[in-house]
Amino acid sequence: MASCVVISAVICVLITAVATIVAFATPNWLKFRGENGGELCTAGLVRGDYCSSCDCGLWIRCNGDLTASGNLDNCRWFFADDFRIENNQPDWFKAVQGLMAVAVASSLLALLIGLFSLCCYCKSCNPHQAAGAFINLTFLLLAVAVCVFGAQSHLDANAEVTASQSIVSDHPLFGWSFWVAVGATGMAMISSILYFCVGRRDEIL
Repeated sequence: MASCVVISAVICVLITAVATIVAFATPNWLKFRGENGGELCTAGLVRGDYCSSCDCGLWIRCNGDLTASGNLDNCRWFFADDFRIENNQPDWFKAVQGLMAVAVASSLLALLIGLFSLCCYCKSCNPHQAAGAFINLTFLLLAVAVCVFGAQSHLDANAEVTASQSIVSDHPLFGWSFWVAVGATGMAMISSILYFCVGRRDEIL
């Protein structure tokens, strides 16, 4: 029967995978409160396409609050119109897209292997090591993606963590999708620690 530590590790990996997918797919990494005339999340070609008071994700940007309306009519995929928006994104943004895509895949692999480990009683195989390796990779990918996005968004777009109460500012704010990615990073770290403990216990036994 699987130990409590293994079950806890699998649950943490499950939470990590779900949070990573949610952050990856939702358009709420940055919330612009004024006109964004720079490169970030804009087509960069026609002034009318600039992002104004909109939510920006890794793959889509939506004018207005998509969470409140649930309407995709005001959203534009970065890959539409022959990759019009995507081609004008800065290199660091594309790197974050790639890191998050690989993080989704590695977290799902860690979850599948972790679930397999619950019913694997073979002494010659140790799926815990493989699950631990993939969740460690997920943690590294998420950590780099979150750090790069946070730092570069602040440098390039003056993104802020919270709205300043003392001065009037229309700088963009980090949206809830970004914070979900931060939470996924933390859960991946906890999962890595749990699988490390599982590995140490297996060595002792």
